[in-house]
Amino acid sequence: MKYLFPRAITIALITFLLGSGIDYLAGLETTLGLDTLFQIRGTRPSPAEVVVVAMDETSESRLGVGQDLTRWRSFHAKLVEELHSQGVALVVFDLQFIASHPDHDPAFAAAMQKAGNVLVADCVQKLRRGVEDFYGRDECSESNQEPFVQREGGQQQLSEQLIAMRKIIPTSVLVQSALDHAPFYLTNDAENSTIREGWIFLDTLAEAPTLPVVAWLYYLQRTGALKGIAEPDAPISVWLNEKRRLCLSGLDKTPHPSPLPEGEGIFRGSLKESLNNLICLEDSRYLDYYGPPQAIRAESYSDVYDGKVTDLQGKVVFVGKSNRKYSPGKTDFFQTPFTDTRSGKMAGVEIMATQFANLLENRTIGMPCSTGLSNALFGFVVALLLTGMAGLSGILASLVFAGAYVVLSLWSFTRNGAWLPVVVPLLVQLPFSWLISLLWSRWDLLKERKRILSFVRRVFPQWMPFVSASPGQWYPEQGTAQLMSERDVCGLCLATDIEGYTAVASHHTPHQMWELLNAYYQVLGHPVSSHDGIIADVTGDAMMAVWIDLPVASQRLAACLAALEMEQAVARFNEPSIVGRLPTRIGLHEGDMALGRLDAGEGSHYRAIGDTVNTASRIQGVNKFLGTRILASAAIVASLTHVIYRPVGSFRLLGRDEPLELVEIVGIESEVSVAKQAIYKQFAHGLSAFQQGRWEDAVASFQTLLNNHGVDGPTRFYLDMALAYRHNSPLEWEGVIRLDAK
Repeated sequence: MKYLFPRAITIALITFLLGSGIDYLAGLETTLGLDTLFQIRGTRPSPAEVVVVAMDETSESRLGVGQDLTRWRSFHAKLVEELHSQGVALVVFDLQFIASHPDHDPAFAAAMQKAGNVLVADCVQKLRRGVEDFYGRDECSESNQEPFVQREGGQQQLSEQLIAMRKIIPTSVLVQSALDHAPFYLTNDAENSTIREGWIFLDTLAEAPTLPVVAWLYYLQRTGALKGIAEPDAPISVWLNEKRRLCLSGLDKTPHPSPLPEGEGIFRGSLKESLNNLICLEDSRYLDYYGPPQAIRAESYSDVYDGKVTDLQGKVVFVGKSNRKYSPGKTDFFQTPFTDTRSGKMAGVEIMATQFANLLENRTIGMPCSTGLSNALFGFVVALLLTGMAGLSGILASLVFAGAYVVLSLWSFTRNGAWLPVVVPLLVQLPFSWLISLLWSRWDLLKERKRILSFVRRVFPQWMPFVSASPGQWYPEQGTAQLMSERDVCGLCLATDIEGYTAVASHHTPHQMWELLNAYYQVLGHPVSSHDGIIADVTGDAMMAVWIDLPVASQRLAACLAALEMEQAVARFNEPSIVGRLPTRIGLHEGDMALGRLDAGEGSHYRAIGDTVNTASRIQGVNKFLGTRILASAAIVASLTHVIYRPVGSFRLLGRDEPLELVEIVGIESEVSVAKQAIYKQFAHGLSAFQQGRWEDAVASFQTLLNNHGVDGPTRFYLDMALAYRHNSPLEWEGVIRLDAK
């Protein structure tokens, strides 16, 4: 428990930094998280006060204007008159009236002046970086191509890496007749970016307020909501601009407003705080969309123009392009979190209406606390659960917590637009917390096992042969058997010996030999433990390993694989050796043996004892005569299909009366080439002739093999024997070679 909190803090810190880095680089919370929350939440009703008058395909056809925006100008005067007659609160045009139209502008201006409630949009034009490439919405980019700046003393345009924005107001006759005008900027449609935020103020345009904000203030003023709070003595766009500059200059310090109480809107006492927040704290806000395109009430321009729509009293009407059928191919249409190939893109006028409706509801998308704090708290709780509840229970508990967090996120987003991060916590922090926790648990297990082994080695050294060096491979059956003085088993024994050990030891100090052997036996012991074997004894330059209590076929395969890995490991060990090389011979035999405790004085030692152990040691010694590395009794490989071996003859070993068929273990099937296997078959032909006493045939076969394929230990051994027997044949030949030395 004392490590619980430090460990939880460490895991939380790692996942927090990882998640923050990924989110910073990829913007996952915005591009994936916010859009997913919108999709899950679905649509919600828009305020009844907001109506879009759509310049749609039906109106284009009925009015005969086609797609030429300039031809609509002749109909705007009557539209304004119709809306004024119905008593609408405001009329907001999301159109750029830059080019002058003397035939229609006077009537349009007169209608606006009579209505006294019409707002028009300024065009925002942007200079693309590095080229004289102007772009903006509608005809703003087409009819205004003058450079922003010029070189001093000349007419040459600047073409440095420059990004600049400018505001182009409508024609003067319309501006003078309108209630007010302000810019409304959206990212260029050609960039195909998703619109998630709406500008409150455009800092690149000297902190100019945007048209939805100006419209909202005019609406509040006309409904009397601003009485006693703000009394603008100039056009609201100018008044907002001045207030914004004062706030940013530090002359007007405004505290952050407290959150609205449940059920309290801007008309119940919190308007001043909302207005202060709007002016002083932010230049953009995330939009709380009501759904896919046309989620806000929309009426066809021609229907309103003809007086077919009669319930617009007190409404705020937004007029602009809003094609309903072919928007994907139109300009001034944008991606939103709700748009897809089926719904098409959303018209710019509907995005403007959405921003106004959000202001009207005093509702916007925002995080109740910083993203970093939310992610840090989430990561700490998950880490605390994983460290406090080990294994599967901790993972399940963290899943339950993550599920509750998702429910809370969806509920808060649906209820009041509170946006809690979900992608980084769920897709980055949670799985990486699992991974780190599992790795840490594994590390703890290894540390605990090392501590236990160290304790056993110091206090109960006689138990060590029964404990594998690999984690998770305890042998309780051996542990129980150790209580007895001996245990008879049928198993497989592997014996090793170092070739030329005496010569190596004579040239080095005891300490040098201790260091060399310590490293050597670590290399030699790993293949045994990794293949479920037990190291039964280590004496000087010899090691004895046994395989017991496994199915016979499994024991044989495991021992053969361990022997092959030993051979490779020793070869790698010898390559960089400075102290000395330790080439190793290996012998394998199976049969009955006893695992027992030998008492010597006051100490006890466990050993593998029996003829099987001695025979394995003798087989290991035959390598010296044949020039091989791994020899085994033939019975061991009889049923193995994936191990390549070759018979090397029948031997009567020192101290044994019965002959023993031996084989050389060469490798596994996938690692031994076809050419090598062909050599072994040719060797088998010579060996057969030798065992049958056909000395001339044997000599010819072995000599040919050496001439064609170079040095081979068993081939050289039998060639020498065949040459000797050719001139002095044994009297009683049984095909068995007697060895009178180890």
